[in-house]
Amino acid sequence: MTEQEKQEIISEIEGRLLKKYKGSLFKEDDSAVLKEPREKWFKGEDGAGHGSIMAQAFDNTIVSWQIWEMMRKLTCVICGQQYVRHLPQVENPEVICKVLCQTVYDLRKAFLARTEAVV
Repeated sequence: MTEQEKQEIISEIEGRLLKKYKGSLFKEDDSAVLKEPREKWFKGEDGAGHGSIMAQAFDNTIVSWQIWEMMRKLTCVICGQQYVRHLPQVENPEVICKVLCQTVYDLRKAFLARTEAVV
């Protein structure tokens, strides 16, 4: 068997495997689905959560990332999906996520304003 024949067989097998397992759970890029709301609300200037809008609102980066986990899960539930990787099948899931984030932020600010008024 020549080197060219080996390469042809390898290429054919790779093509078949890619076709057979396309869309399977080996490494799908689902980070882009809710990227815009995540970056707006949960990423600071340093590229991490420090100094993000939610971290400032809750005075805690860890709490803000816990909130992000809840936002992802709520977005999935509202869209009728179980996982973020299924959200590309839904039209505009990032809009739902943005509304959820804005609502949580507004509630937090209202709560802080009320507690400051009492003190």
